[in-house]
Amino acid sequence: MLIYKYLRCNEFFSYNLSQTPIQSSLDEITLSFRTLQRNGLLLHTGKSSDYVNLSLRNGALWLVINLGSGAFEALVEPASGKFNDNVWHDVRVTRNLRQVTILVDGILTTTGYTQEDYTMLGSDDLFYIGGSLNTADLPGSPVSNNFMGCLKDVVYKNNEFRLELSRLAEQQDPKISIHGDLIFSCESVEALEPVTFDTPSAYLTLPRWNTKKTGAISFDFRTTEPSGLLLFSHGSLQGTQPNRKPRADFFAIELLDGFLYLVMDMGSGSIKMKASNKRLDDGEWCHVDFQRKGRNGFISVNSQSVPFSANEGSEILDLDRDMYLGGLPEDRQAVMLPPEVWSASLGLGYVGCVRDLFIDGQSRNLWRLAEVQSAAGVSSFCTRETHVRCTRDTCANGGHCREGWNRHICDCNGTGYLGPSCETEATMVSYDGSMYLKVVLPRTLHTEAEDVSLRFMSQRAFGLLMATTSQQSADTLRLELDGGRVKLTVNLGNGKGPEVLLVGEKLNDNEWHTVKVVRRGKNLQLSVDNVTVEGHMTGAHTRLEFNNIETGIMTERRFISVMPSNFIGHLQALSFNGVLYLDQCKNGDISYCELNARFGMRHIVANPVTFLTQASYLAFSTLQAYASMHLFFQFKTTSPDGLILYNSGDGSDFIVVELVKGYIHYVFDLGNGPSLMKGNSDKPLNDNQWHNVVISRDSNNVHILKIDSRTVTQHANGARNLDLKGELYIGGVGKSMYSSLPRLIASREGYKGCLASVDLNGRLPDLLADALHKVGEVERGCGGPSTTCTEDSCYHQGVCLQLWEGFSCDCTMTTYGGPFCNDREYSSLMSLWIMSDGGSQGVVMHQ
Repeated sequence: MLIYKYLRCNEFFSYNLSQTPIQSSLDEITLSFRTLQRNGLLLHTGKSSDYVNLSLRNGALWLVINLGSGAFEALVEPASGKFNDNVWHDVRVTRNLRQVTILVDGILTTTGYTQEDYTMLGSDDLFYIGGSLNTADLPGSPVSNNFMGCLKDVVYKNNEFRLELSRLAEQQDPKISIHGDLIFSCESVEALEPVTFDTPSAYLTLPRWNTKKTGAISFDFRTTEPSGLLLFSHGSLQGTQPNRKPRADFFAIELLDGFLYLVMDMGSGSIKMKASNKRLDDGEWCHVDFQRKGRNGFISVNSQSVPFSANEGSEILDLDRDMYLGGLPEDRQAVMLPPEVWSASLGLGYVGCVRDLFIDGQSRNLWRLAEVQSAAGVSSFCTRETHVRCTRDTCANGGHCREGWNRHICDCNGTGYLGPSCETEATMVSYDGSMYLKVVLPRTLHTEAEDVSLRFMSQRAFGLLMATTSQQSADTLRLELDGGRVKLTVNLGNGKGPEVLLVGEKLNDNEWHTVKVVRRGKNLQLSVDNVTVEGHMTGAHTRLEFNNIETGIMTERRFISVMPSNFIGHLQALSFNGVLYLDQCKNGDISYCELNARFGMRHIVANPVTFLTQASYLAFSTLQAYASMHLFFQFKTTSPDGLILYNSGDGSDFIVVELVKGYIHYVFDLGNGPSLMKGNSDKPLNDNQWHNVVISRDSNNVHILKIDSRTVTQHANGARNLDLKGELYIGGVGKSMYSSLPRLIASREGYKGCLASVDLNGRLPDLLADALHKVGEVERGCGGPSTTCTEDSCYHQGVCLQLWEGFSCDCTMTTYGGPFCNDREYSSLMSLWIMSDGGSQGVVMHQ
């Protein structure tokens, strides 16, 4: 009569061979099995380099025999399907000296030979049936989990004796040890259904893993997405003594750019191993098996095994916190995220399927866990949808669509929009050179990988876009405008100094530009508008420490020798490792934002001053513009003429910016004679409106004059350096100097009106506080005319002329006179009256 065994993952039995050890050259093993599970130990005996192991692995039959001269391995697969089809299968393995034969369901499937001339199998250990206490630790075992299903007619015989192992177990033979609730009948075995993590925020919480000295985990996964955290757990903080940073043991398996990595630390330093040499994001099932004993072990992917050895020291892996599968909780304050686990730092949850999770040989019913935890974004079964999800309109506002695992993924970089489909406008923040937005993080963070992106718009060639800063070190990851280019500076620990990358040119064009930084360890990528440069960091350090994320102004200055210039412009869509800080600050999602910058697209006028008379001016130290130059300022006036900026130099060198009949003139001499560039504005600029002026000269002697949105370019030959000396004058010069100014300079008076946002080649002076001296009336702010022209300012069709002090009525073309062209008494006169705050004043001219 046949005896059936119903075996769950924690049930097995063993036979003690110590009194009847095996020593044979001829063996035969027969058994029958039925299961829905893909992996599990069927039978094992022996130790060290003398053993026999028969297992199911990924639905195929694996036989491993070692007679002391090396392992013989045989894989048997059915012609179609798998052996885990819930149908009975009969197995017969015979060995005659070195020849091995395997029959499954009466069909000869494999014949082979063991290595060299060893022919004897010896075992005085245990004969395991259906599993063991630590299957992963069995020599030659290709699996780490026990069998789940039904076994019957398990018999081993050799040329000396026959062991009917299943019958002996049912009869409770004294040499038999039964573990767990073994049932001697065959019942339906519940299949371990796969689960799908539908979104990157989905995850499951698993029980704590007691793996201090040994441990084994196996599972299958399937995805088309390149990166995501598969498994993670950590222990309690250790080493909290003074002058020693606390640390915790941890264990992680992650997918990065299509490759699988093992990352762990047992207290003596972390190890990070690439477990696969081929990409695994091809949508096919992959089997992962991790086994450890002390400091040593291996991780295998689809039977390709990679050994590892932890650093000398502790042999204990102390994980006393929950284990997470597929991702991490949204509130991660209680989770210690090691910087070595890049997917955790980057906020990359796994999207795809997982099945057959076994921990130390014990199965985990993932769908039941998902139901109990009401896990959002976790669904049962695993189906790969074949239809294309990305269409022309899938991502709004120009977002780029790519296919994910049963979902579309919208890349909203460069669009100014956020959300799953780029449907929500990103928060804009405006900065005027005195404004900042600073995120003071709740705790010090350490990262080895960063994804940073933002958009900016500025007319200044210099200015801080974003920087991480630390209260304890000079560590920083900083983005800034430097001469119209984007500059990335990364400084880590006590390395060999910062790594610097530059990309782009003429980015101070008042247009939106998209910046992206990708760092993975020592490798850097910096992109602006899809133009990318790469770098590799020197030195041993890869860890970035920071407490703050700062924009606009760098306020944490204790470890920096050269401060980046303050930013004037607009920022949008700042994302640091998946966190949208500008939007979170505006929406109140985080409470640790400090700012005086203004949300929204604001018109920016920074540090304005008013020159009240054309005899007023300010003097500064020499303008430093020898090899290149970037100047920016804003002006607002009603006066058509006036000298705005002047600096003389050695020999004939000089630079001038002036207003002539309402148009900007840029005059310069680098030693080749004076040259004049005129702004090509479509109308005079003395219209009491703010106008933006950009003047630049690069190392190739290309001069650019841009007023508002209109640009003039000139390529100069000859000398390329501007050798200035003496004081820089802003607003005018001394009255006696006008007559001696170089030719091509038209001004004979100073500038009257407002100046703001003055950028002197990367320096943002406070015009009043930083001036070496001031002449005349210059005051802070820009009030402008208190009385302005309206339709009814002048009567009888008199023409209203806007002046800085007020307005005047030109009555020339009327038959009236007086300050408002409403006085008949002066009808025969040509009168010009000026209205000001103090009343009227005028000059009367007789015809």
